[in-house]
Amino acid sequence: MLSVENSSDSSAATASSSKEKQPPVFEITSAHIAETEGSDKKYVVYTLQIRHVTAVDDASPAILERRYTDFYNLYTELNKQYAKLMPQITFPKKVLIGNFDNKVISLRSTGFETLLKHILMEPKLRNSNALLSFLQDNELNKAKEYLAEKQYVLALPLLENNFRLLNKVYTNRSPAVLLALCRLLGCSILLPGSPDSEKWAEIALHRYEGVCDSDLLELYIPLLQVCTKIWWQTGRNRDALETRLRTLRQQGIKFNDTITLLEAVDTLEQKLAQIS
Repeated sequence: MLSVENSSDSSAATASSSKEKQPPVFEITSAHIAETEGSDKKYVVYTLQIRHVTAVDDASPAILERRYTDFYNLYTELNKQYAKLMPQITFPKKVLIGNFDNKVISLRSTGFETLLKHILMEPKLRNSNALLSFLQDNELNKAKEYLAEKQYVLALPLLENNFRLLNKVYTNRSPAVLLALCRLLGCSILLPGSPDSEKWAEIALHRYEGVCDSDLLELYIPLLQVCTKIWWQTGRNRDALETRLRTLRQQGIKFNDTITLLEAVDTLEQKLAQIS
């Protein structure tokens, strides 16, 4: 079962999740040579481990695999938008030959780690769309393809890792993390007998207790409806959830009973992308 690292919602630390987290450690733990599907073109894939360094070592690091191009696009975009925050960063140069040389790979790995460490220490860079895209776009786009094809078993591990990763980098109630959490829950409930649906539902409910962002609250009613269903399926008392839904109706808040949690996440994500 996936554990939610040191920011577990049952801990006292999470009660203060609105506070800035200490930046996690980004470490390139390995690199391997891969081939482009359908051709002989080769490239180097760097494996990134994202973890917290605490008194109790992080037992659930998140893993990413990225190419030189991914790092280069991140650097270029940040240098274009936040040039004044990037003056001391020297990005590893492209080379015509020797891309697969161990020394080149090692030097590039060090350069990539230095770049990511700098980004995490600068709030504007850390909260940039460029970093978020670097962290999640490859896997999230693949997960969305699986969701569209109703291959929920394949989508679920990608969404779990995405949530675990973002939960280390951003605050617990940040838009990116809450969207990832609700998408994970929305996928989980589509797998009959999924053992973690109730856990994700509990975490999401707890985190929404401290949310006042009007955009994020658009997910609250679909979330409550999903939790009510899970509580019913597991034999838990759902009176408090149903009372909360009735109160919202009495307050004149409109309900769309046909929209799923996944659909609500997609709609809000598109809205937030247009705003940014």
